[in-house]
Amino acid sequence: MNLRLCFEHKAGVNIDEATVFRHYAENYLNGFDVKWGGSVSVPHHDTKTRPMEPLWQYLIWDASPACRDYLVEYLDRNPMAGYYVHIYEFGNGANDKKIH
Repeated sequence: MNLRLCFEHKAGVNIDEATVFRHYAENYLNGFDVKWGGSVSVPHHDTKTRPMEPLWQYLIWDASPACRDYLVEYLDRNPMAGYYVHIYEFGNGANDKKIH
């Protein structure tokens, strides 16, 4: 399975410089085999804040179920300061399925 991690900023926080956000997120996700995906739009009903802004994204290709489960557990145990993290599972040509 492939995973898409989307980072939605909380009120009062917004890193709009990609290199700064990448430094922050890649330290937070250290240990996971993530690939930078730039920005992405997600369905408005999936977001927690009102602005309809693009979210930063990272991808994990060919993740095992154990990787997915550990990622969800890691995010619940260690929330990223200033951001909501949405996780989608997606396949080849299939619609994204929100799992967190």
